[in-house]
Amino acid sequence: MNTNLATAITDAYDLSSLLRVCVRSLEGDAPEQPGDGAATAHTVKLANNMAGDLISNLELVELRGKRPEQDASQRTGAVELLDKWKAAKRTRDALMQALPTEQTAEPAEMAELDQNIEWYAERISCFEPKSDADAAAMLEWCVEGCGGELLCEQYPRAQRAVIEYLRAKA
Repeated sequence: MNTNLATAITDAYDLSSLLRVCVRSLEGDAPEQPGDGAATAHTVKLANNMAGDLISNLELVELRGKRPEQDASQRTGAVELLDKWKAAKRTRDALMQALPTEQTAEPAEMAELDQNIEWYAERISCFEPKSDADAAAMLEWCVEGCGGELLCEQYPRAQRAVIEYLRAKA
């Protein structure tokens, strides 16, 4: 079994256990004690975070499962993915600058651009570099995408892939 799939299954069991505890807490007959509401809220937030991580892991398993189905002509190198990601980011930035300052709603194109940017980011983070150029593109994406902050699991995933590539090459 794929390690990521095994991790996702383990995470699902952990999440299920945590949610059972929440349900028992909320449906219990015991009188509420001071701090129970805050503890329950914290536990539900933790469950929400675990659900997000589980979804990300399952998406990763799905993406890796689709790789063999693609023929060689459809595979895109990390360099090309990075170029497309940068182009989508530039388009989004230009659209944001063109918006009137008093406009409160985002234009419909913004949601599509955000989805494209995220799609390229996910593909870059799941890419297995085959060349130094791919490895460099993945690291460049990590630096440009994170803006100095580690916001999601995509950056460490890409960095680990580059590290594995470099170790195998050495």
